[in-house]
Amino acid sequence: AGNGEKALLSELGTLQLEFRHLTALTGKEKYADKANSVLDRMGLIQPENGLFPVYIENDKGIQPIIPRNNRLISFGAKGDSFYEYLLKVWLQGGKKEMKYREMYDKAIDGLHRSLLQSSSPSGLTYIAEMRNEKIIKKMDHLVCCMGGVLALGAYTDPNGLESDRAQRDLKTGKALTYTCYQMYSRMPTGLSPEFVYFDDENDFEAGVSHYLLRPEAVESFFILNYLTGDPAYREWGWEVFQAIERYCKTEVAFGSYPDVTDTKLLPKNELESFFFAETLKYLYLLYDPDTEIDILKKNVFNTEAHPLKMSNQLDDALSSVG
Repeated sequence: AGNGEKALLSELGTLQLEFRHLTALTGKEKYADKANSVLDRMGLIQPENGLFPVYIENDKGIQPIIPRNNRLISFGAKGDSFYEYLLKVWLQGGKKEMKYREMYDKAIDGLHRSLLQSSSPSGLTYIAEMRNEKIIKKMDHLVCCMGGVLALGAYTDPNGLESDRAQRDLKTGKALTYTCYQMYSRMPTGLSPEFVYFDDENDFEAGVSHYLLRPEAVESFFILNYLTGDPAYREWGWEVFQAIERYCKTEVAFGSYPDVTDTKLLPKNELESFFFAETLKYLYLLYDPDTEIDILKKNVFNTEAHPLKMSNQLDDALSSVG
């Protein structure tokens, strides 16, 4: 963003993995330096509760600042990838840059204190939004990636998987992913709406009811199945895939579905690129027992589901072709 303009939080935490990877390939530090400097400057202004608003202002184009008014905090649209990349940048760098892990843990502590909610009557766990300290009982499908992120953070916690913090995050990740599964299974089509509103009588109802073939839920199914081995995540993934096949498949490809509460409609004549890059990829990996992907020791997925090598693996690969 230019002088005096606002930037989206998700924009500020979306390119770090890619630019750091580019530095490793080219030997030119400028790419990593520029990307890292964004996170470093954000670290200087991280609020006490760890949670950034989705709009960040510029101070004369030099230093980001937190806006005073109309502060919306969300792990969904406009904010999601920032928190994901705090963890993944730390993993990509071989767990050496603790400042990024500390920023991530501070944010997740804030998530648990301020945003984590439970629905009625079923007690479904969800991450609400907050505007100017007031809770908004809404959750985007985009938030569903956090189930996997929380689980990955737990399994790589510097304090160990059995620590209280890791066990808290794993429990939340599992519970959140179950809620995301319910966002699919409770709809007549078996497809999830773009977001849901939670209430005190029926757990939740569809907000914007179209389905854009989004990947976040199956992404978390893959990560949790990989880490825990629980076959339930494969069963849920298969249900989602069957619903996509039934309601979104066309003669030549797949299309977004206009209303997940209505089983009598046809898919739209539009297809987002992330369906191939992410949704189908995570579904494939969910059922691939022979995958060479290793999300604990070798690979880190960027926000578009491209598996990059962690720094030690990339160094070894580059030296072997040297």
